[in-house]
Amino acid sequence: MRRWLSLYALSVTSIVIVAFLIPLAILIRDLSADRALSAAEREAQAVARFVAATPADAVDALQASLDTLDGVSVVVSGGAVLGAELPPNIDLEAAQTRAQAYRQPLSDGEAVIVPVLRSAEEVWVVVADVSEAELTENVAVAWLILGGLGLSMMVLALVAADRMGQAVVRPVNDLVEATHQLGRGDLDVRVAPAGPRELEEVGAAFNTLTQRVVTLMNRERESAADLAHRLRTPLTALKLDIEALAKTADVGRLQRDVDDLERVTSRIIDEARRPLRGAAQCDLVSILQERAAFWGNLAEDQERRWDLDVAAAHHVIAASTDEAGAALDAVFGNIFAHTPAGTPYRIRLDADGSSAWLRFSDDGPGIASEDLLRRGASGGDSTGLGVDIVRAFAEQAGGKATWAAGPTGGTVVTLEIPAAGI
Repeated sequence: MRRWLSLYALSVTSIVIVAFLIPLAILIRDLSADRALSAAEREAQAVARFVAATPADAVDALQASLDTLDGVSVVVSGGAVLGAELPPNIDLEAAQTRAQAYRQPLSDGEAVIVPVLRSAEEVWVVVADVSEAELTENVAVAWLILGGLGLSMMVLALVAADRMGQAVVRPVNDLVEATHQLGRGDLDVRVAPAGPRELEEVGAAFNTLTQRVVTLMNRERESAADLAHRLRTPLTALKLDIEALAKTADVGRLQRDVDDLERVTSRIIDEARRPLRGAAQCDLVSILQERAAFWGNLAEDQERRWDLDVAAAHHVIAASTDEAGAALDAVFGNIFAHTPAGTPYRIRLDADGSSAWLRFSDDGPGIASEDLLRRGASGGDSTGLGVDIVRAFAEQAGGKATWAAGPTGGTVVTLEIPAAGI
């Protein structure tokens, strides 16, 4: 913007200077020519008065006087020329026949012609030759001065426009940088309102908006944390009841499930109260093996056949362990929730060092409608939240998630996750 403002000011100034200097340069040239011709006319008229008063027998004295004058000639009635040599292509007919004074343009200047009536039948002509150099005397110097003045004005205008543009652009650049920092998650960023009044208002509005965003996010985090914290009371009561029943029944697995639920609830509280997510990393392979084993116990209870094929030892991704575990649990949960008991499923992970492809496939009824993949629109007892969690996890890790029908029915969920730093 600063460069654009400088070029704009330079172009406008150039137009104004050119529109002012060109007529002024033409005027200077015309004034120089008029000055030289007016001087020549005065000199020719003075010589004409002298010639009119000169006796016929004093031609030699007239010749001597004319020799001291440059460019002045006197043509007598017989055609003889006294003084300087006549310019080529001079036309004296109007002066000799009609006693008319005039100017005649020449190839190298201009001539002033003044007739002198010596008698009723005798007409002499005074010719004052003005060269091109005399017509344009000092014009080149004046034009150089005007050109220098114009360039100086353009430079001054460019400097002034650059200073003014800097005063405008600096607050805009600060606002852009603050916006980028806000986009990167720095909620403490603020700008110092500066520049023209409109930019000051924009800066103040940005600070107000940022503060409002911080307030709303803090409020939402506290609300989510409070909501999750409320789960601890019934969980504690349930855990105590299970411990009381432990003497009469084998409830070890049920206790482990409650412990896992309590652990997840605690993580929800911690995540809700954490201001911003950091640049976390985790090993997708180890998390997949852990969650597959966890859900495999439930699969055995439901007589589901399942298979895990991992073709990589490690694959580090840009996500936290909790985020990756939650996404994988969402996929497993959808398989168990939307396929009948006994339906087999398979998991396969392939990796080439830069990306990993994680595929979940089952032999269930498949996806009956695209609405099942939209949050809040799947209908029935499903909210589409699991799909949304998986999709958000894949995108935040730099990849993508897709759902498709299997070659023999069922559903295939594919997560393409790049390695961290790719």
